[in-house]
Amino acid sequence: MVKTKIAFIIFAVLTVIIFPYYIFILSFDSDFINSIIPGWHTTIFPARIISNLFKFLILGAISFYYWKLSKIEKEINLKKFLIHFFLTIPAILIVKLNIYEFFRMFYSSESFLSLIKAVVYVSILVNILFFIGQVFFVLLYTKIIKK
Repeated sequence: MVKTKIAFIIFAVLTVIIFPYYIFILSFDSDFINSIIPGWHTTIFPARIISNLFKFLILGAISFYYWKLSKIEKEINLKKFLIHFFLTIPAILIVKLNIYEFFRMFYSSESFLSLIKAVVYVSILVNILFFIGQVFFVLLYTKIIKK
C-alpha cells in the first residue's frame, strides 16, 4: 500500500516537470507576437508544444484527482499505483530528452529515414502507453469512489 498523499506529490512533481516552460520564452519573443506570413495574423505552433501542453493538462487533472483521493482514502494499492506510474513516466522522459540524439547512436547517417521512422514509432508507442495509464487511473479512481 502507498499513501495517497505520496502518490499526489509524485504526480504533482511529474506535472511540473512536463510543463512546457518554453511557452514563456516564446511569448516574450517578438517573432511569436508577429505573424509568420506578412499580412496574416497567425502563428504556427509546433506540434511538440501542443502535445506537451496537452499532457500537462491531463497530468494536472490526474494530480487533482490524486489530491481528491487523498481526502477520501488514506492508502491505495501499490501495484496499481506502480502500473499507473510506469505507464506515465516514459512520456515524461520523451518530452525532456532528445530521442533523435539517442537513436542516432544506433543508426548510420545513410539510414536517416529509418532513424525518423524509429523515432516516430517510439513516440507513438510512448503516447499510447501514457493514455493507457491515464485510462487505468480513471478506472481505478471510479472503482475506489464506488466503494
